Amino acid sequence: MALPRPAEEERVALCEWLTANGIDPNTVPLHSELSIVDGVIRFEQYILTDDGHKQVDPEHRDTAWTRNATAPCTVAPPAELNIATT
Repeated sequence: MALPRPAEEERVALCEWLTANGIDPNTVPLHSELSIVDGVIRFEQYILTDDGHKQVDPEHRDTAWTRNATAPCTVAPPAELNIATT
């Protein structure tokens, strides 16, 4: 079952916030779980080939391969994104 897509305004706000923190939003899956722990953003990120294409997960051939990633949170998220912060 597919998860619902976020509203356009929420998607734009998320992309702007990720970009402000040095994260390419095109490398973050739409439904990545985002959190901020001790000033560090924790998120899933696509694993890309050398030419920038998403790699196929070797264990689940019908999905893109992802990894857990982190980045410093230099810009706080807008409240409407409801990102967990601890």
